[in-house]
Amino acid sequence: MELFKMAKEAMSMRSKLSEIDKKLKAYIIDIEYKGIKIKANAKNEFLSLSIPEDLLKNEKEKIEKIVLAAFGEAIKRSQTIMAEESKKLMGGIKFPGLN
Repeated sequence: MELFKMAKEAMSMRSKLSEIDKKLKAYIIDIEYKGIKIKANAKNEFLSLSIPEDLLKNEKEKIEKIVLAAFGEAIKRSQTIMAEESKKLMGGIKFPGLN
């Protein structure tokens, strides 16, 4: 009987994880950082990048630094959303890397 209960809980967990995955993929994040625009979903999948012409007139190192910072902001926002959505659907169960 215990084995059946564990299997049922595992199936429920799998269903919830699938639901979280779909929701995060559909959640679109728009980031603007010092003129750079990044569109991503909450699964850290980057969809688009736009760099304004005036920024391209700067030194290569400065552009690279700003682009990396913009991606860092997108990742932070994505991770925050991922943690919030997971917490809602999983009822407080903690996953490594999501808290």
